[in-house]
Amino acid sequence: MTVPTFLVIGGARCGTTGLVEGLRRHPRVFLTEPKEPHYFALHRIGANFTAPGDAHTINQVSVTDRDAYLALYDAAGAAGASYLARGDGSVSTMYYYQEAIPEILSVNPDMKLVMLLREPVDRAFSAYGYMRARGLEPVEDFLAAVALEDERREAGWHHIWHYTRMSRYADALTALQAQLPDDQLGVWFYDELDTDYEGTVGQVLEFLGVPPLHDGVAEVPRVNVSGEPRSALVHKGIAWATGNPAVRTALKSMTSYRLREAVRRRVVQSNGVPGAAREQLAPLFTEDLARLRELLPGRGPAWIQGVTTP
Repeated sequence: MTVPTFLVIGGARCGTTGLVEGLRRHPRVFLTEPKEPHYFALHRIGANFTAPGDAHTINQVSVTDRDAYLALYDAAGAAGASYLARGDGSVSTMYYYQEAIPEILSVNPDMKLVMLLREPVDRAFSAYGYMRARGLEPVEDFLAAVALEDERREAGWHHIWHYTRMSRYADALTALQAQLPDDQLGVWFYDELDTDYEGTVGQVLEFLGVPPLHDGVAEVPRVNVSGEPRSALVHKGIAWATGNPAVRTALKSMTSYRLREAVRRRVVQSNGVPGAAREQLAPLFTEDLARLRELLPGRGPAWIQGVTTP
């Protein structure tokens, strides 16, 4: 069976969807549908999460059987040599790295991994805002939601609800560096994707051994927007649609991805991290960031290097 040659990994809200959409535009790169089958993270433990919406989202789309997962690449196999790179973009792969690494090496010892990282407090707040925007996060205050993290995790809520835990990267990077040679593990940052989208996608294509597009990669609009719905009525409407699989399926069949994202941008108000939240949460990541500096010497934006920016 056809096997993947690369995986886009990273925390949720680190830019993986934007990167995947850019890579998908290349005619010689194949990415699975769904974008996140979560196979390498959940192949052994399964997808039986219990949070609001999990039953008709992650539990429904996850592919936890190896043959079924590899069948996602049948289209790539049928095209013969036309695809130079084949992969998926599951953010769970890095988070559940202990489950994922042995299976990755079993499926393809030459697999290349594209890791995306983001400033940890920003990432956590963006994840919270994303769940608010989808009408799933019931708690209106970010710090109050963070305070529920342990309780939710023990109750079986899936990884995107682990707001602070998913913002810790050093353990996963340490394990990946120990198991993979340098030419199979590439690390990029949300900041790079945000400020130089085309250049960053081009670097990833080069890492994957794929020639650049002659016309470059067009700017991908903001995707999977996060933030607070602009009104309580909108919030209720989003929650109703998100919780109704039939409605969600109908909307997807009648509208394009770009149109849905444009609508979300209009009805969601994106806010920055509240100052009190940043002050309280930033110390949680001090040790992790110090380890990242050792693992990525001289690399990364100011937030890794310990430089405070205005």
